[in-house]
Amino acid sequence: MRSGSASRQERLLRHFYRDLQDVRALGLCRIRVEDHVLSDGILTIEGQQMLNFGSAAYLGLNTDARLKAGAIDAIERFGTVFSSSTAYTSIDLYTDLEQRLEEITGGSIIVPTTTTLAHLAALPILVGHGDVVLVDAQAHATVHLATQLLVAAGIPVKAVPHNDVAALESAVSEHVNQHDRVWYLADGVYSMFGDVAPVAEITRLLDRFENMHVYYDDAHGFGWHGQAGRGVVLEQSGWHPRIVVAMSLAKSWGSGGAVLAFPLGSEAFDVIRLCGTTLGFSGPLHPAELGASLAAAAIHLSPELSERQQRLNAQVDLVREALQEAQIPVMNLDQTPLWFVNIGQTREATAIARKMMDEGFFLNAAIFPLVPYGNAGLRFTHTLYHTEDQILSMVEALARNIKEVLGTTEIVIDLRSEIAAELD
Repeated sequence: MRSGSASRQERLLRHFYRDLQDVRALGLCRIRVEDHVLSDGILTIEGQQMLNFGSAAYLGLNTDARLKAGAIDAIERFGTVFSSSTAYTSIDLYTDLEQRLEEITGGSIIVPTTTTLAHLAALPILVGHGDVVLVDAQAHATVHLATQLLVAAGIPVKAVPHNDVAALESAVSEHVNQHDRVWYLADGVYSMFGDVAPVAEITRLLDRFENMHVYYDDAHGFGWHGQAGRGVVLEQSGWHPRIVVAMSLAKSWGSGGAVLAFPLGSEAFDVIRLCGTTLGFSGPLHPAELGASLAAAAIHLSPELSERQQRLNAQVDLVREALQEAQIPVMNLDQTPLWFVNIGQTREATAIARKMMDEGFFLNAAIFPLVPYGNAGLRFTHTLYHTEDQILSMVEALARNIKEVLGTTEIVIDLRSEIAAELD
């Protein structure tokens, strides 16, 4: 196809593919690690051992012996897979896990296989004709993916500026009298920038507008934060009758699967459980995931969780102080174990990421469309596998490599980029 006849979407895809080819050539994406056994947050890549600052296993549970034992026991009892749609039959580990998640969250629980499939099951049922959807511009890509089903059904979907409460309030005010319901879709902790949704202010809007509803994806806030690990959203807001929260068991929990949590008495809960498409037409959690999740639930319901959370929060404080002292240009300094270093353009961001790998530190290079064009950078996390010395060594190397590539840590972001010109 001639470039002149290509659609805007095709030109975006072409540009993204070209960038990703360059990133792959640098060895920064689609990596297969060479370890035969994983332990202590170390990866082997290109024959070199390096510290993994790209993992979301924040509490260090994914290699915990108790989760492994739970997974092995479940396999011994039920085999490697229970090959049936849960619409017909499922093993009783589901019941056990749902009961423990109800105790943790205080809500009614559905356990999908992934958060992606959770969104695809829930949103087409929650949102109806006559409704309008407002979605945070930086909400997870899988949330935006699910909105495509809504658009196909003729439901208006509009993006609102990221974490901009004033813009959200204005948008809700504009639509509240024109539609049956106004849905707002947001993350609890944003997976790229690591910042937290203004949950208290969103709850204030819920109290003001009686036909406003909120759907949160708190995949990155669940487990490491809140009483019994109930997450950033529920810890800040408690249960509001017009919120639904999706969460992940594959990150901080260290097992696998997802959670859809509803207020007790929610009418939508049973409708989605029975009719949600991906809950019937997708496979179940494997016994190993269910067994590991039950072992993780036991930890979350024990005093041990508080100790792990305190250690992780101490790491967050350490990282924040180190980043500020080194004058590294992070997007925000919220109290999460997920950070985004704002570099600007793809070439410079990937050069820094490659230098970090060469020194034994694996961070995630983040480029468009993971982030807006002109905001390429490095995303890194830390987990309880890391020591203080390892974290400080990584931050020191990051500051040095930023200065080597850019000559400064003072970043000027140019949002008018080459892709903008190409698409005009």
